[in-house]
Amino acid sequence: MNRQNQALSLLLCVLFFVHEATADVIHLRNGKKLSVERAWEERDRVRYEHNGNIFGFSKELVERIESGTYRPEPRDAVTPGATQRQQSVSVEVLDETLNLGDATGVDDPEVIHEGQLDQNRLTVIGNEFRLQPANLERKLRYQKALRDVIQWQIKRNDLAAALSSMDPYLHIDPDNLQANLTLGWLLIKRGQHPQAENVLLKSRVQNNHSAELHYLLGTAYYHQDKNSLASRELQQSLDLRYRPEVESLLKKIQQENLVENEFKQANSLHFVVRYEGSESNQALGQGILASLEHSFTELENQLNYSPRDPIAVVLYPDEVFQDVTKMPGWVGALNDGKIRFPIKGLTFVDHTVRAILKHELTHSFIRLKTAGNCPLWLNEGLAQYLSGDSSRSFLPLAKQAIAQKRFPELSHLEGPFIGMEADRAAWAYQESLLATEFLMKSYGLSDVQKLLENSGKTGNFVTGLKTALRREYAELQREFEEYVQRQ
Repeated sequence: MNRQNQALSLLLCVLFFVHEATADVIHLRNGKKLSVERAWEERDRVRYEHNGNIFGFSKELVERIESGTYRPEPRDAVTPGATQRQQSVSVEVLDETLNLGDATGVDDPEVIHEGQLDQNRLTVIGNEFRLQPANLERKLRYQKALRDVIQWQIKRNDLAAALSSMDPYLHIDPDNLQANLTLGWLLIKRGQHPQAENVLLKSRVQNNHSAELHYLLGTAYYHQDKNSLASRELQQSLDLRYRPEVESLLKKIQQENLVENEFKQANSLHFVVRYEGSESNQALGQGILASLEHSFTELENQLNYSPRDPIAVVLYPDEVFQDVTKMPGWVGALNDGKIRFPIKGLTFVDHTVRAILKHELTHSFIRLKTAGNCPLWLNEGLAQYLSGDSSRSFLPLAKQAIAQKRFPELSHLEGPFIGMEADRAAWAYQESLLATEFLMKSYGLSDVQKLLENSGKTGNFVTGLKTALRREYAELQREFEEYVQRQ
């Protein structure tokens, strides 16, 4: 496989094209509807296909099945400019809002005006409550103001700000289930899985019958490579309430457990590597651990960041890799929160393997440092750049595309590349690398580090761009194209 095809293989998520097709709608007894490609009855189960995967649940949960037009849910639809979170599991926004109890008669605090936060109004309402904390009306008004602010911040994808706003809310009502669920969800979205686990475990003591809580806790466990605990929580969630994404994650974990049940494990300071137990694989696993530890030290300096929790690495035979990941045959490695690597009969770690491993490890660093708020072009560009790739041979094509006004904007390369045709995907990877080289030469490593850090703190890459580089997206694009033309 040449280097360009290897780049195509380093993928984080799957693109599903938005389309309309004749399909089925499942009406559940709880009032929910599932729009799926097809559905059918199989003994006491209803089976259905969704995004290429087969799921099923008890017929007792189903009211009826209707033929109709398949329209994917908004979370399945990906536009070219959509920002995709680089996380292994999609944790959906909670259905519940923060529960304030009986807020009848409480005036609207009006802290959000025409899509903007009135910070002075929020401060006044907060001060009024602190002057009379026993006043129920003032307490409920302040809670409602905080709730409105948190929901506004989440809608804007400003997860760091929403996380900060949770503190005063929970100070007023520390045992509130919806508040703790929202806090757990925010922590998971930002990659803070041990903290999410602690919050959710404390809340579970009083709320053991919350399907959402078990779902979030199972997700937090899975991200920490605690598969048996994750399976238990996800099954409890399904027993309480059916959700297709919960069933999908549970099946994913069960498949991993089935494949990896007999795998052996090797540990180092920052990694846990699992592999089939032959002597040659053991030696390969030790070599991969050594290579990863070396790359870990390099990336700590290059990205000014050090992940706190061990990173899981799984070495698969080729056919098992395909079964577990469901990736196309040309995929050479995968980072979906765990680094998954098909060993392809390897017996030692050569330069190519070291480069691929560092590429995948870079994704882990970036996802954690930015809490998932890094566009794919920068994520892939840095992974290629820091593992030693160069875009020199791509420059003539890039110059020609700019001259012909058909050079893709970086804002259109924020989503997954896997759904693209091979030539378009190759272009996306090469342009991403070229853009990263431009950032390094024009701004320097320290500013790129600040860009990643600010994107994580603010929960938004565009905001991080403004605060770190003092540039709008359009300005950055213009500078990038000018840089290419000068080369």
